[in-house]
Amino acid sequence: MRALVFTLAAALALAGCGHHFQIHTPDRFVELEPGAQERMGFAYRATSANGAVLAVREIDNDRHASAEFWVEAVRNRVRRAGGYALLSESEVRSADGRTGHQMRFGRDEGQHPYAYWVTLFVTPDRIFVVEAGGRREPFEAEQASIEQAIGALRLE
Repeated sequence: MRALVFTLAAALALAGCGHHFQIHTPDRFVELEPGAQERMGFAYRATSANGAVLAVREIDNDRHASAEFWVEAVRNRVRRAGGYALLSESEVRSADGRTGHQMRFGRDEGQHPYAYWVTLFVTPDRIFVVEAGGRREPFEAEQASIEQAIGALRLE
């Protein structure tokens, strides 16, 4: 799969500092080294042996934009620039009870279908972007553990 569709931090010129979240790495995943993931704009990134990826970006919400703004901006960016089709949207909750918005996208690349999820948790000070994706078949095999990790996310 190409690198995850967009670099929200660069596209919106908002850089996040520090980590204000806790996430559990799924059992069949391994967390990538912090230096490498930070150079790619991630605060956290893990992958399965079959190429499913789970990642978190933390971005300062210094303009204090609403969750609705960020959802629409991300939805438009992924669909227009990434060529993904929006398959579904739903409300999700973090372990500490915060409401987030999850968008599930799909696209075909060559002979292979891909899945890509973006889950946003927006606070007055920060935007937490949880991305998950990969070739559809291996991704679907890890779907339950990815859903569990997102549900166990704690935001500070």
